[in-house]
Amino acid sequence: MHRHILMDRVPVAVASVIFKRSKLFRDSIESPPYEELIDSVSLEWPEINGEGCYEVAAHTMFGKLDPAFRIARWKGDSFPTIIYHHGNNERPFKCEGLRNNTFHEIFGPKNGEIDANLIVVRAPYHCCYKYYRRQMARLTTFTNLLAVSVSMVEALRKYAADKGSRVIVSGVSLGGWVTNLHRTFYNTADRYIPLLAGAAPSDVFTSSAYRTLTAGRVHENPTALKQITDFEEQFTRVKSDNVFPLLARYDQIIRYEKQKPTYKDHPITVIDKGHYTGVRSTENLRNHILKSV
Repeated sequence: MHRHILMDRVPVAVASVIFKRSKLFRDSIESPPYEELIDSVSLEWPEINGEGCYEVAAHTMFGKLDPAFRIARWKGDSFPTIIYHHGNNERPFKCEGLRNNTFHEIFGPKNGEIDANLIVVRAPYHCCYKYYRRQMARLTTFTNLLAVSVSMVEALRKYAADKGSRVIVSGVSLGGWVTNLHRTFYNTADRYIPLLAGAAPSDVFTSSAYRTLTAGRVHENPTALKQITDFEEQFTRVKSDNVFPLLARYDQIIRYEKQKPTYKDHPITVIDKGHYTGVRSTENLRNHILKSV
């Protein structure tokens, strides 16, 4: 078996044993559609005073959530602004030790400076993995998280655009879903660069290697999950030539053959990696973002 495939499947198999009592969506697979969730989001926007981290209170139909963002660098209003959203279970403001932080790996100073303003969004529930895992018993946690992150991206897009900056939205895995959802429901950024994502999240939970981490009710009702989480039709209705995806050929989580049709005639960059090795292939991710910008 190809090593890229193994490196996706083995950790998931181990995790399915560790988390056998707390599988995803074990309590419920019901959720309002994305449009309703996004419309319900109200953000208590902070006063922005330069670079730094900003906490945001997000009021939703399911209560108050805790997203945040960090203006990592602001070179000037005339520079393009990259708004980046992290992957699942990342701590995008922390880069010490062995913490997974794709923003730091892609845009960190060790790789050389990028002529762009850099903003990273932290999704709700991503302060503590134990808390996040407990809340993911309900599908609404996942869909509401996406809706809040999309709303955060739009608020930051407006902040940058009002200063005259050209805006690029990007993200990896979970962040790639957010990137594509923002294009689907807003399409207000200049360019979208989804990394290792498409517009069919249900495939991750019902058919990929990751399916062993989801509860039995998901596998009993795959159509219900698909109807709620997938947005392929809405995505393809957007005709703007402004999306520059990257997918991994051997990805066992965000499966290439399943997600590829999302992009139709839009050019796709394909790397010969799996999901884990693709996420860790930060040189490929960085080069793709720079090329697309």
